[in-house]
Amino acid sequence: MESVKSVIGRILKELYAMQEYSIGKAILSRLRNSIGRDYADMADILPVVFEKLPESFLGNSKKMTDEEICILSCLQLYAIHQQGEDFCVNTAEDGYSNIGTSLKSLRAGDDTTAPDRRFNAMITSTDFDELIVHLRHLIRLLKSKQKGARIDYGRLAEDLYWIRKNKNKENIILNWAREYYKFNSKGESNEQ
Repeated sequence: MESVKSVIGRILKELYAMQEYSIGKAILSRLRNSIGRDYADMADILPVVFEKLPESFLGNSKKMTDEEICILSCLQLYAIHQQGEDFCVNTAEDGYSNIGTSLKSLRAGDDTTAPDRRFNAMITSTDFDELIVHLRHLIRLLKSKQKGARIDYGRLAEDLYWIRKNKNKENIILNWAREYYKFNSKGESNEQ
């Protein structure tokens, strides 16, 4: 059985390979435009998502499965992050721990108040939809402030899946915070 991480990894490889062609640009655009819309209003993007999912991830009720929601959410986040970039913003490199690893680069500089406030709002979200909204804002901020920043979207999708299932949620969020706030490689705190 495939994991959410492996499925999103496969989909992102395909999307990145198509991004220089009009079909790839159109898919990424439709993913960005689907943000915040009700699932019933996403007829243009759902076939693209559902045709790439294993049958075990697909639901049979009026509600999307946790796998469908997490993969769609990560594809939307990736589409925001990838827009206008020549390099692939997805990474699976060694030493990458979680979304906190990428977002901690926002703490570079003298004043970390604004990114810290946004990060803290995300990790204290009361529900999944709120967490995704904060994550979307942080990824937009990361894209604008840190050129070349990359995120392991497979790992993020897996974390979101377990958060959505309400299993290890506190541990996942705590690990994000550890990575975000931890000392940098020179042994200095990111805080001034």
